[in-house]
Amino acid sequence: MLSQKYKASPYNLLIPIEETEEFLLYNTFLGGIEILTQKEGILLSELMSLQKIYEDRIPSLHKDLFKYLLSKDYIIKEQDFINFAENLYLKRKKLESANGIYLTIGTTITCNMACPYCFEFHKPKDMLKDQKTFEKIVSYLQEILSMERNIKKLFVTWYGGEPLLNMKAIKSLSPMFIELCEKNNIAYETDLITNGIFLTPENVKILQENAVNQAQVTLDGAQETHDKYRPLKKHGDENYTKILENLSLLPDNFQINLRMNIDKEVAKTIPVLLSDLQKYNIWPAKYRSFSFSPAWLRTYDGEIISEQEKKKRLTVDEFFEVKQNFRFTQIKIFNEWATNKNIRTAKLAWELPQFQSDCPTWVSPYGLVIDPLGNIHKCWETIHEAKKAPSNVFEGYKKEHFKDYTDFNRYNVNEICRNCKFLPVCDQISCSHQALKNTIPQCTYWKYKAEDFIKEQYLRLRSNPEQISSPVSNLAINTGHTNK
Repeated sequence: MLSQKYKASPYNLLIPIEETEEFLLYNTFLGGIEILTQKEGILLSELMSLQKIYEDRIPSLHKDLFKYLLSKDYIIKEQDFINFAENLYLKRKKLESANGIYLTIGTTITCNMACPYCFEFHKPKDMLKDQKTFEKIVSYLQEILSMERNIKKLFVTWYGGEPLLNMKAIKSLSPMFIELCEKNNIAYETDLITNGIFLTPENVKILQENAVNQAQVTLDGAQETHDKYRPLKKHGDENYTKILENLSLLPDNFQINLRMNIDKEVAKTIPVLLSDLQKYNIWPAKYRSFSFSPAWLRTYDGEIISEQEKKKRLTVDEFFEVKQNFRFTQIKIFNEWATNKNIRTAKLAWELPQFQSDCPTWVSPYGLVIDPLGNIHKCWETIHEAKKAPSNVFEGYKKEHFKDYTDFNRYNVNEICRNCKFLPVCDQISCSHQALKNTIPQCTYWKYKAEDFIKEQYLRLRSNPEQISSPVSNLAINTGHTNK
């Protein structure tokens, strides 16, 4: 009888921990993490170097380990190896795309800010305000729901420009969306991308009356960098301090994700930003409804920026150092505050590279970006360019309008990416727009830092278990915009 043949998963990261004579095993496709003894790690290292693994050649001493690795798909049957990950990826993609309608509404293209990294700075000032367009958007969605019975929810993101410049669109469309969802027995979820200037108590009350209870707000560091990097078009108006005031007045059930686009200048001001958030009783006072998303303001191939601006950008090592320092500072501040308030202290959560779904707006036939004129785009980045819209709400829904987009497959973009063990966790190729625009997309920063970052967290867990929790892997879903 011929011995069964196997292969090691191409997505295994085997990380030696010399300090403890152990190995960590992490799989970028499955998200699993294991602690191996030195002997087990050496054995797996040898298996990973083989073109084929024969089960009958595994030493009896390691049979149990082999069976365990096989059960967790760290090792795969040879006949399943070809297109193993791609097949699972396509299956997952199909399930995700059929699950819901992901709708982004550009209430306006204009903005009250002039951020240099945003397309809005030099684009048209269209506004979504026509009643016929409102009605056509809703009837367009009804067409989709009539064709696809498996859809379970409608997820709406209010976007711009600055979407709160056009509250009329939100107030007009929201009741129509809610009624549509009730009629079709599906869930309704919504969020908002805003710069925070108009996130006033009056507007928040209107938003919550229309089922908007969460928003992403960007603060690029403390006032000295934020007001320079995200200047208001109307000089003299409050900017940073107005946003902090608005955030301080939010009700506790309104969720905020605070985004920070980090370069060297922004990084220097983060301690001041955290101090200001405390002074305004925003964080940690509102910790249950407030989260942070530090983002690397990286330089992309072909991006035209000045030499002075390039010098401000962080390298991948510098960004990870800033990110790690931010995490430790954040937990230190929180625990000092919690102790004073007699609240349970927290541990630092592990951060691991997570499986990335493709952008649902691009790859799903039910992912839509609608601009103020009713044009339907497949990327937030083109919302200001009507000629790049493959359809319009007035044309009626047809799946074939979006075939060039829904056929996107990250495994077929190019051979370099296809053979990369970080492909499943690559957030850069998740942006289909960028992936197809560049011959070879920029690589995820995890490609350069995953092993060191995972190792550092493990050693911290071993030496200071009171500071950091045990790792938990969850799937990440790519729904966010890259530069707002």
